[in-house]
Parts: sequence; C-alpha cells; structure tokens
Amino acid sequence: MSEELVLEDREISLKDKMKKEITTIRGLTLIISFTGLVFLATSIFFIAIPTSEGFFNIGEVFVYLAALIGGPVTGSIAGGLGASMADLALGYGYFAPGTFIIKAIEGFVVGLLYHYSLRIKKWIKILFIGIMCAFLIGFSSFLFNSDYEIGLALYNGTVFSSIIPGYSFLIISLVLSAILISVIVFLKEKGEMAISCVTGGAFIVVGYFFYETVILSQTFSKAVVEIPFNIAQVIFGAAIAIPIVSYLIELGVLKSTSKPETEKKDKLIEDSEEKLK
Repeated sequence: MSEELVLEDREISLKDKMKKEITTIRGLTLIISFTGLVFLATSIFFIAIPTSEGFFNIGEVFVYLAALIGGPVTGSIAGGLGASMADLALGYGYFAPGTFIIKAIEGFVVGLLYHYSLRIKKWIKILFIGIMCAFLIGFSSFLFNSDYEIGLALYNGTVFSSIIPGYSFLIISLVLSAILISVIVFLKEKGEMAISCVTGGAFIVVGYFFYETVILSQTFSKAVVEIPFNIAQVIFGAAIAIPIVSYLIELGVLKSTSKPETEKKDKLIEDSEEKLK
C-alpha cells in the first residue's frame, strides 16, 4: 500500500464520519437533541460565582455525551450553541460569544480524540498529557503565595464566601496529574474517553481565563477564581458521561472504538507505514 493510499484512507474516514453527522437523520437528530439537553442542563441547574461574575453548571455532562456518542461535529454544535443560548437566557450575555467558541472547540476536540484515538500512537498521548500536567502544575505554582476569595450565590440569594490559599491549587494540580497519568497507563477505552474529555476540558479552563482577562478586562484574581470551578465542571461531566457511554457500549447500543476489526484495520495501516519508511 502506498503512502498516498494510507493517508487517503485516514482522510476519507474522518470526512465520511463528520459528513454523516450533518447529512443523516440520526446525525441531525443527535445534534438537535443534545443541543437542547446542553441548554437545559446549563440553564436549569447552576450556581452563580459572584467573585468572577460567572457560574458553575452541569452542562459539560451533555457536551461530553454529545461528543462521545455523536462525534466531533455533534459535540461542537451542541456544546457551542446550547451553552451560549443558556448564557443569554440566564443574563450572562457577555459570556455568550466566548462560550460559543470555547464550548464548540471543547466538543469538537472530545469527539475527534475519542472517535479517532486508535490512530494516535500511545507515546504521543502520554507526551501530550505530560505537557498538560506540567502546564497545570506550573501555573498553580505561580499562584502559590497568594490567597483568593471564592463565593457562591444560591437560588434563595444566600451568598457563601471563603478565602482559599494559593497552595490549594498546587495540591489539586498534583492530584489531577497523578490521576491522568494513571488513567492513560492502566485503562483502555474508558481511559480514551477520560483523556478525550480532559483534553477538551482544558480548552474551557484556559479559554475562559483568557476570555475574562483579555476580552472582559477582568482582574487576574477574578479570572483565577473561576479556574477550580471550570475544572470541577470537567471532572463532573466526565464522571457522569463516561459510565453512561460505557454502559451503552456494553448493551450493544453504541459501537466500541476498540472493536477488534477496527484495531486490525489500524494495525494494517500502521504496518504499511512502517514498510514505507
């Protein structure tokens, strides 16, 4: 098999998959359904964060379900459109443009990595996760010597406020890094899902931080306060979405990305590439 055919096979698979997401009844149904679910999950249950002018929500659950079940296009549209509409409905319109772009990227990345994870060599995944962990630890170390005020506003108007030390961010970063490395080493398909969700989730953590500081001109301390809440959204979303998708795969409702025939096809492609070197 020539190098051109190998590359063409991969390109066609990717294009065909994404085309089906927007040209088939099943694909369009998933997009519409998950867009509505992301909107409802984001707007019905949320906790305001007065110190950052943002809010915590559970919309990530359905962004990840959309991406893992439907694919990158489904995850992108459902995440970007559903979440930005929720921002407008809740009175956080100043976040809507950023949310549309950030959540669309998040959904696309999660869907792309999961559905095409077998085509990515393991050492590349480990290297990428290592870079993410290094960035997370490095950034949290920068916050080590400062204290930050975190506040929550509930439906009844009650506001809780607390001061957390900067070293808390470093502890959280070290724990998350250990978990991420363990996941990629010891788990298989669930590990692929987790890595996909966490990688996509990294875009909302970094994306919102820069959106708040650069576009909304918020202070550094205000933007930092929202980081742990965004990380919590990613963890919560992955913790709910992954077991649901895994169970649907076990029931035979969804196809596994690690099916033997898929692995065999990718092995043939990889062997062909080796012969061309």
